[in-house]
Amino acid sequence: MIGERFEAPEEKSLMYDREWQGRRGRAGLRWLLRLLVTGLLLFLLFRKVPWREFWPAWQALSPRALLLAVALTFLSMAVSAYKWRLLLAEPGISIPGTARLLQIYLIGLFFNNFLPSGMGGDVVRIALAARAVGTARAAASVIAERLLASVGLILPALVFYWPHRHELGPVALVIPLLALAIAIVTGAAFFPGWAGRLAGLRRGRWQTSRGLNQLVDIMGRYGSNPGRLLQVIMWSVVFQGIVILINYVLFRGMGIPVKVVTCIIVVPLISALAMVPLSINGLGLREWSYITLLAPFGIDAAPSLAVSLIFFLVVMAVSLTGGVLYVLEK
Repeated sequence: MIGERFEAPEEKSLMYDREWQGRRGRAGLRWLLRLLVTGLLLFLLFRKVPWREFWPAWQALSPRALLLAVALTFLSMAVSAYKWRLLLAEPGISIPGTARLLQIYLIGLFFNNFLPSGMGGDVVRIALAARAVGTARAAASVIAERLLASVGLILPALVFYWPHRHELGPVALVIPLLALAIAIVTGAAFFPGWAGRLAGLRRGRWQTSRGLNQLVDIMGRYGSNPGRLLQVIMWSVVFQGIVILINYVLFRGMGIPVKVVTCIIVVPLISALAMVPLSINGLGLREWSYITLLAPFGIDAAPSLAVSLIFFLVVMAVSLTGGVLYVLEK
């Protein structure tokens, strides 16, 4: 057409190279900023909680409690793999077994913990699962599993929110607001037609590629099967219950008389706050959340910090299994 500029393949290649380098540069800058935030948060943490207070709390943990926490973490991964399989299962489609999905889940956990980006594990999970079910179905299942996990994360806190809201103080407002945000995002994802009509969008306007069309169609199929969604949500609640139990075991293993109800209210909030992409793997942000949210329930800063860091190290240790599986797979 008149007025259009012809671009040689070499020019296009250079343009894509510059764009790729620009993206890598921005990603590197974000990672550096998160590293600085992580260092600052940890520096401030250990100024607030001196080593002479932190170390005795850390040493008080019984080996039995630590081993139980590791076992429960593996169990939580198995639950995650099972609910992922529930989403992948469709009539006439061959899917990997739960054991294989557990392997992929552990590999994804390894990449989450040892790559600069916390989303690295999800990309790896999609890539490995795509070999068996295709990219669109793998991507939709990972996105759906993430969203339904967030529903399972907030439900236990909501159950006990009202009778214990005064103990949390102003922070209590976060729970209903978080629940509303999760409901909106989840509803838009699983019922895209309704979301489009509410936003005044036509289907063709917000789907721009064949891959996106497939993704939205699969998410819509999930939404048309509420029984399956409820089943996955139930297992997501079980997963969150195990995370709560891990924290309870660690506190009790240190001799801290924390109540189960306290963990049910606080741990989901901590998990949600740790996902905010301000620090690397939530490190520092999660520890401040433990200290701040548990203080109204009479839990001192030193054991709160110790449990937070031990929980982080337990997950890191379990994720190393995924690294070994990835090496063996290669």
